[in-house]
Amino acid sequence: MFHSTKKIWWLAAFLLLLTIGCGNVNPTAVQDDSEAELLPRDGSSLLGQDNAEAANTPLITVAAETVETDADGIQVGFTEDGRPYRGDPNAPVLMEEYSDYQCPFCGRFFEQTFPSINNNQIANGEVLLVFYDFPLNIHPQAEVAANAARCAGEQGAVAYWEMHDLLFSNIAEWSHSQAVTVFTGYGEELGLEMLSFTSCLEENRYQQEIRADLQHGQSRGISSTPSFFINEQPLIGAQPLATFNEAIALIGQGESLVSEAENSGELPPEYAVPTPVAIPVEAENVAWSAGNPDAPVQIVEFTDYQCPFCQQYAMETFPTLFTEMIESGRAFYAIKDLPLDSLHPEAIVAGTAVRCAGEQDAYKEMHDAVFANQAIWGGSGETAAINAIADLAETMGLNGEALISCIEQGDQRAQVLANQEEALALGVSSTPTFYINGYPLRGAQSYDVFDAVAELIENGELEATLEAQMQQAYALAQAQAAQEAQAQPPSGPVEVPIEGAYAIGDPGAPVTIVEYTDFQCPYCSRHYEQTFLQLKEDYIDTGVVYYVFKDFPLTQIHPDAVLAANAARCAGEQDAYLAMHDTLFAQQQEWDRNPEAESIFNQYAADMGLDEDQFASCLANRTYEEDVYADLNEGIGFGINGTPAFFLNGYFLSGAQPYGTFVDAVAYLLEEDGSGE
Repeated sequence: MFHSTKKIWWLAAFLLLLTIGCGNVNPTAVQDDSEAELLPRDGSSLLGQDNAEAANTPLITVAAETVETDADGIQVGFTEDGRPYRGDPNAPVLMEEYSDYQCPFCGRFFEQTFPSINNNQIANGEVLLVFYDFPLNIHPQAEVAANAARCAGEQGAVAYWEMHDLLFSNIAEWSHSQAVTVFTGYGEELGLEMLSFTSCLEENRYQQEIRADLQHGQSRGISSTPSFFINEQPLIGAQPLATFNEAIALIGQGESLVSEAENSGELPPEYAVPTPVAIPVEAENVAWSAGNPDAPVQIVEFTDYQCPFCQQYAMETFPTLFTEMIESGRAFYAIKDLPLDSLHPEAIVAGTAVRCAGEQDAYKEMHDAVFANQAIWGGSGETAAINAIADLAETMGLNGEALISCIEQGDQRAQVLANQEEALALGVSSTPTFYINGYPLRGAQSYDVFDAVAELIENGELEATLEAQMQQAYALAQAQAAQEAQAQPPSGPVEVPIEGAYAIGDPGAPVTIVEYTDFQCPYCSRHYEQTFLQLKEDYIDTGVVYYVFKDFPLTQIHPDAVLAANAARCAGEQDAYLAMHDTLFAQQQEWDRNPEAESIFNQYAADMGLDEDQFASCLANRTYEEDVYADLNEGIGFGINGTPAFFLNGYFLSGAQPYGTFVDAVAYLLEEDGSGE
């Protein structure tokens, strides 16, 4: 049986399922001294003096009456359209920043990168910075913070930037429902005229201008913060200072960032610090919402009323979450529809019916009842489902005829389909899927998962934890890539560790075969069908061969291979590894690249008579993922680069060889061992 070191599985689920709005680029190894070759050691710009002096055309139109000089001797002011700037309007490089005052990555840019740019490139006239507000709806105080900065700006550009600095320096201090009170204190600290400042805060005077900035950013393709345009070339995320220094230098010399991106030495986009997705949660965009809109935790659920795992979540987790997090004010919760109608043909009408119950002020009650009675209305066709749900509504004291009329009218159905389209655009293909403060989490998770993630958010630790994990994942990938580049298949026998691996046969058999396999690989499936079953009958069951299973998921071409390996190991907890192994290969075409693969694996477990809850929990938690990747890295170290791959008494054999090859190999090994005489 397997023995594994369990990780923080709920966080691993986050990491595996994060949606990152970047291109898919393969990791590239870099030299440690690459940055030194490109940038001066003091971090200053590489712009030539001639370039700086030649630039004399203003990049912006300045509102002349707003121009001031701050304590650092830097020109500050507002453009004619009201946007704050700092630096020389004649600078050769224009850096436009789209930022969210409550965004931790924006805060990191302010603390770690902005001071050097301000004291060097901005101060020496090379860069002009223009600031745009881009408050994400997952940060409930971001908009009022932006308003506070603009209210301070009524009393001068210096006051604006001083408030800007205070807000970013103290994000944790004001990230709650009493933020305006804290902002009032900041106004007093800065010596502002308080009557006009507090009046501006209370009116939320600049809401329209802030939202106009948001729309302006969206029109330029921005969806996360911080985002920058440097002379119209985009640079996304809180990149290190060296990245900005290099970008400013290159652009100042008329070059492009694109050509340098692959060799920048930074984390490639697929391992970049994730940025959350902004999901609209206004009343017209959701089926139902509850809780405090200003709560630090926002959860958006995409659900399918005919999905058994959505039912499991709705009946086992949601009641506790509703009491402990929504009613308590700890979280704001919104539900959106994602009917997987190709699998669940009555899901659209069920989602429509629940929304129609909402027109009778009974959304949640019908939500609970439809999930609880899924077996009654599911699988019988839309008409029968409508009638069954209408009967259910009558038993709840609702008007069944009005419900049917609402369903037939079609308006609510259109909203269901709009949610479905939104989910598919986000890349969501399974249910239930949740977005917690913009980070995706899939599956019928337990309450403990939501509680743990919420605690990280409340303590301001989620982003740092994710960043550390992404760095670790990249380091692992780099190490794996290095191993792949260096390792070659062994020419002689090697000792392959087998302790803790699942195996069948007599451990004392004269021949040991270790297979590294990928459950989604068609050649592995061919080996299973054409060779393994015969090997088992002729050699394993007769005590000649001890057969050991190891995982080698080719994740780039087989995205479900790791999940399938987890499924086999989860079944192994209940002494059913081999049964699940056989089923996965025998039914490979059913689950291969199927968005409902996890649901299918759970059904396999049920068909085998396993404890369904134990198996589903094990699979949802990705309990054995570390062990799967440990096998993969071990195999890479031996020079394996494809599947299936075998070691027969330590001798390497690659590919889905015919049964006769194994017969000959076993005969040779028995003769070598002396067992064949």
